[in-house]
Amino acid sequence: MFTITKLSPAIGADISNIDLRRLAESKDAAIIAALGEAIETHLVLRFRGQDLSPGEFVGLASAFGHTKTLKRAAASTGAHLPGHPEIKVVSNVANGDGRPVGDGGSSENYWHTDGTYLPQPVKLTFLYGREAPKTNPPKTFFMNLCDVYDRLPHGLASYLSGLSCIHYSEYNFAPEYAERIAALPEGADRRHVGPSFPLVRLNPHSGRPSLYLPRQRKCLVEGLTIAESEKVSDLLWTYVEAYKDTWGDVIGVDDLLVFDNSFTLHRREAFDSRERRVLWHISTEGKPPIPYALAS
Repeated sequence: MFTITKLSPAIGADISNIDLRRLAESKDAAIIAALGEAIETHLVLRFRGQDLSPGEFVGLASAFGHTKTLKRAAASTGAHLPGHPEIKVVSNVANGDGRPVGDGGSSENYWHTDGTYLPQPVKLTFLYGREAPKTNPPKTFFMNLCDVYDRLPHGLASYLSGLSCIHYSEYNFAPEYAERIAALPEGADRRHVGPSFPLVRLNPHSGRPSLYLPRQRKCLVEGLTIAESEKVSDLLWTYVEAYKDTWGDVIGVDDLLVFDNSFTLHRREAFDSRERRVLWHISTEGKPPIPYALAS
């Protein structure tokens, strides 16, 4: 069986002594279940030195859930790997004609969670390193939102547990809301269009409460005015950005990371735009969050 080595007290583990190519082919139920348990426990898993074809990468991810695409609506058709629509290419690289080969850039990617704007939000994200900058490669960092919630002042934590927030999409990712957004007058506030999820959700594995934040800041909170919503958002992000017990590292070539978007945030450092960085990205579909207030 594989070996688990914790990467930090709060989040992350290295998984060694495992060949993911073999697992993609065998779909060994016992190993898949054990890795699923490790994801639930550590929230981020890293596998180094893995050799996977596109088909094997898709096969591996699909063993953990129904795969989804998170391609931006306005992105080039090159944002997906040809022949494998499940794989989004995350890259700053452009073709000879200037068209991007992937979805992304070299500027800093701030703290966020993938796919919260969908009615069935994203559960897992798989990132597989294909090219990495040779000079000052960027690190990708992760934080545990159960721990962040635990460190909030008691009064604030109690207040948040009864609130829900609308997860709107700035880039019109979610096809379920495309018609409603298109029907809005030019310049209209789009923040009221999207699924409403609890700000504090239950982690069914641990029984702990966890913050669940929209990707876009200053989202609207159900039952509050715009000004009140923005104050809540600003306050929450103050606590998030003050949290220091994060873990991060470079995603090297042949490194594969899988992380649970339900209870984490991640960010990536900026890097030199002249350097090449290419990742393959697959997501799996999750379930609507369970409000912690209803479970406790």
